[in-house]
Amino acid sequence: MRKNIKGDDIAVTNASAYLSEEIINVSERMFHDVGYKDTTFQKIADELGITKSTISYHFKNKHLLLLCIFDRYFAKLRDFIDQYPDEYENAYWRISVMYIYFYRVITSSKKNLDMFYRKDAMDEWEVSKVDLVSSHYQTILKDFHKTFTPLDLRMSVCMDLGARRRMYHEFVGNNADIQDIDTFCYYHVYLIGLLCRLDQATIDENLKKAFAFANAHVPEVPYFLQ
Repeated sequence: MRKNIKGDDIAVTNASAYLSEEIINVSERMFHDVGYKDTTFQKIADELGITKSTISYHFKNKHLLLLCIFDRYFAKLRDFIDQYPDEYENAYWRISVMYIYFYRVITSSKKNLDMFYRKDAMDEWEVSKVDLVSSHYQTILKDFHKTFTPLDLRMSVCMDLGARRRMYHEFVGNNADIQDIDTFCYYHVYLIGLLCRLDQATIDENLKKAFAFANAHVPEVPYFLQ
C-alpha cells in the first residue's frame, strides 16, 4: 500500500508547530515567574516532559527563544493598531505607535529592562535585526516615495540599532532629561523619521498623532511582561 507521504508531512509539521507553541507558552510563564536568568531549557523541558535537545531543535538558544517571543509581541501590536483602520495615517505613524507601546511596557519595570537590554541581547540585535528593521524602513520609504540606495538603507538601519543601545544607557544613567518614559519613546521614533529623511513638520505631525492614538487605545500586555 502506498503511504500518504504528503499527509504524514503535514501531520509532522502541525505537531512541530504545536510543540513550538507549547515551548513558547511555558517559557513566557517562566520568564515572568522566575526571570530570564533562572529560566533554563532544562526547566522548560521538565515542565513539558520532553528532552532539552528537543527544545534546542526548535530554538537554538534561550536568547533566540526570547527574541522570538518579543517578535510575536511586536506583531500583535501591529495587529492591534490595524483594528482601527479609520485612524491609520501612514507607515511611519504605525511603526511609531508600535514602538511607543513596546517601549512603554519594556521600560515599566526593572525586570523588563533587564530582560530586554542584556548585553548579549543588544549585541545580537545589531546582527540579527538588520533585515527586520530594514523592512520597517523600506515600508516607510515606499509610503513617502523616497528612494535609498542599498548602502543608504543599511547604514541608516545600523545607525538606528546603535543609537538604541546608547539611548538605553542614557535612560538608566544619570541623564535626568530622558528619565520620562514617553521622552524615551519619543526619541526612538523621532530618530526613525530623521533617518528616513522625513521633514521636521511631517515628523512632528505624525508623532503627535501617534502618541494621541497610543493614549486612546491601550492593548493588552502579555503575561511575561506584566
